[in-house]
Amino acid sequence: MAEGDAVTFIRPGDDHWAHGIVGSDGEALSDENAHALNEFETPQDFANQFFTARDADWRAPIAGEDKKFLSELQRYSTPGDLGNSWREQKQTISAGQYSKPLSEDATDDDIAAYREANGIPAEPAGYLKGLPDGVVIGEDDKVHFESLMGALHEENAPPSIANKIIGWYNGFAEQQQDAQHDLDNAQSTEANDTLRADWGADYRANINLINGLIASTFGQEAADQLLNGRYQDGKAFMNDPAVLKGFAEIARQINPVMALSTPGTDATTTMNDEIEQLEKYMSEKRTEYNKDEKAQARLRKLYDIRIQQAAA
Repeated sequence: MAEGDAVTFIRPGDDHWAHGIVGSDGEALSDENAHALNEFETPQDFANQFFTARDADWRAPIAGEDKKFLSELQRYSTPGDLGNSWREQKQTISAGQYSKPLSEDATDDDIAAYREANGIPAEPAGYLKGLPDGVVIGEDDKVHFESLMGALHEENAPPSIANKIIGWYNGFAEQQQDAQHDLDNAQSTEANDTLRADWGADYRANINLINGLIASTFGQEAADQLLNGRYQDGKAFMNDPAVLKGFAEIARQINPVMALSTPGTDATTTMNDEIEQLEKYMSEKRTEYNKDEKAQARLRKLYDIRIQQAAA
């Protein structure tokens, strides 16, 4: 036995072994403690029960048959940790930091009082008043937010939650708009590069054909929808070279003279004016005109278009 260890021994002659236990200080157990040990026939019986109790999970007797509660108790390493947590929560509740939740059978008056006590607006529209600086709801989004605020109001959500949602959505929407703008610019540049390479000198004429076809065939509202339409992946219809080529082909079949004009001008007048100018050039400067192959080719093309228009 090492020096300093406590010494426990049994005094002979007593009625029960527990009455003979003394410590290193020579003091015997109190009568109360000794009496408590009387239920154990031998020191070994006491030791067996002591070690069994020591090694048992202290959480099980507390939780009983409640497995969910037992799982929650696993967060605490010792009974002391559980006690400290309970005390902290009690102090928090006593300080008024937790408000009593509404009961399932709460009356309209109960709900109104709860909302007033917790700063919740009386009506859903109240969430949209006094928004943080820089947070603005657009007209297109207003109807959606009104519906969302109605759902939050049913759950008695605090205004801070509504402000957080609106702020997040505004930031998200701005990011999406910026990303879409950058994508549109990149795809527009790519489409124009492709069409310039494929159409060559006819690029501008074909663009005029497309714009003229859309303006003259569709109403303003439908034309706007078409020009701003998108595929499911977000790509604009009018940034797809295949779509633009299709429109150009249709326009040429319907009226080839349209290629000579720009939107807002009369195609036939434009064609006749150009023919007149070229004929005047041919008449007044014949020698120079005979050497100008480009002007001759242009005049022949205009004559062909006029014949096609007359036949149509």
